[in-house]
Amino acid sequence: MGCVLNEMNATGGTIAEKVKAYNDANRKVAILCNHKRTVTAGHANAMEKMGERIKGLRYQKWRLKQQMLNLDPTLKKKKGAAFFEIDEDLDKEWIEEHQAFLIEEQRTKISKKFEKDNEKRVADGEKEMKASELEERLQAVNEMEKKFKKENKTGKVEVEARGATVEKLEGSITKIDQRVETMSVQAQDKEDNKEVALGTSR
Repeated sequence: MGCVLNEMNATGGTIAEKVKAYNDANRKVAILCNHKRTVTAGHANAMEKMGERIKGLRYQKWRLKQQMLNLDPTLKKKKGAAFFEIDEDLDKEWIEEHQAFLIEEQRTKISKKFEKDNEKRVADGEKEMKASELEERLQAVNEMEKKFKKENKTGKVEVEARGATVEKLEGSITKIDQRVETMSVQAQDKEDNKEVALGTSR
């Protein structure tokens, strides 16, 4: 184990990669010692959710690239059309389902915030906000829904953030790439651990 840790320090790598490398070494010991465990009932569901989160990030990355094109159409020639293409597994059906998920997620978030704000007002002896206030707040969700429908129809994504530049969007894409890489390593580590009890080998 000490050799593995020394090797990790020498070669570098992200924290997630180092954790996985450590667990890989630990897993080998656990397998040699026959430290097995039954796959948990929720494992498949957890892996599916993690996979969906990664796909969601990749979709977000594609939208940012399209916003870059919206700012500077000449980028398609400079970077090549392939750079702006969407991943094959992010098909129309998945995109529409994911958009519906994002819309509902935002609607729930706004509604819960409204309820919480009202609870605070009541606790402070103030009058509750009317339902019309919630409807006004939910306009943002309606706008999101319209935006997605337009994007699906035109295949173009308009710039969302104020003061956005190509450089800023590229920075956001880099951050997403890092998150995807970290989550992918964590997902693989989780999958590799499903039948091995690491705790008993440390």
